Amino acid sequence: MTTAINRTDLLYVTALSSGVTLFSTSLCGAASIGDVFRHVKAQTDSAKGVVSLRIRNSTQGWTQHHNIVLKHRPNNSAVATASIRKDSYPSLFD
Repeated sequence: MTTAINRTDLLYVTALSSGVTLFSTSLCGAASIGDVFRHVKAQTDSAKGVVSLRIRNSTQGWTQHHNIVLKHRPNNSAVATASIRKDSYPSLFD
């Protein structure tokens, strides 16, 4: 069952990883579930792995649970970009 999110809805979002709360906030202005996912990813930039999201829409009166996988993005350092060449696979030994 898909439930629409309106920009005027008040959402309470909690992100958990291995039982530890990574992020918890109230959010207003999201127009879709994708907006909520992008907000969580931006706020938990250093987290990686499976993250359980609990989204409660207090305006419409529903709750959803989602599991997402976050991948850690390395900083754009010279070492990281120099070691990966377009014509080869990354090496474990660089």
